[in-house]
Amino acid sequence: MSHVPTRYHGLWRRTLYAEPAEGEPGFVDRDTQVFWLQAGDWHADLRVPADRPDFTGVATLADCDRDQLAWIARQTAFAGLTRVEGRFCTWHRLVDLAPTLDKDIGEMRFVDENTLEECHPRGLYRELWQRVTLAHTAAPRAHFDETGLPRWLQYGDHAMAITPRVALDSAHELLAGAETLSKTSLHARAAVEVSLAYRTPAGWHVRLSTWPWREGQSTRDPSRASPGV
Repeated sequence: MSHVPTRYHGLWRRTLYAEPAEGEPGFVDRDTQVFWLQAGDWHADLRVPADRPDFTGVATLADCDRDQLAWIARQTAFAGLTRVEGRFCTWHRLVDLAPTLDKDIGEMRFVDENTLEECHPRGLYRELWQRVTLAHTAAPRAHFDETGLPRWLQYGDHAMAITPRVALDSAHELLAGAETLSKTSLHARAAVEVSLAYRTPAGWHVRLSTWPWREGQSTRDPSRASPGV
């Protein structure tokens, strides 16, 4: 039995971030590209700021200079298990590009069937989410690697492809700011890929990614035999 009501399932796009939640906001963000895909009990979330630097000529992480690696490592992108209890939703991040000590929990309200309001339980922020996919039109799919981490989450013709980072060595400062890390540590930190993909007659293609060079490239559902499925 799913712990996430079906009305949450599908792809959502954030249209507003404001803090605080009540009164005149001191900070508003409408420019960051933010997408959240909910596939049954599993989620993936990708947030790409508008100040992306130039990645011309970059084809792999190894091609990135230190500033490019630091920018990638500062993005917000995560995937994991979701629990909805009453009006509260908790996103348990099992794959996380930029881990913090904060618990990700929101107080949720459906403004209508296609608009979802999320507020911090203590009023620190307010977000509005708009449904991208049609409600109740697809069966969610999730594929996992041998360790149980999500690698592919799909709802209809939209999916999130997820590449977790390999195990970090004991000397890595996981919670340290990207600006404090060596280039080697930045490379390890930035090794999480979360990409939003859409299906066309020619197969799956990346629309948005934590790795900018992936955008426009083809990708595949790792559980399928051929890239076009």
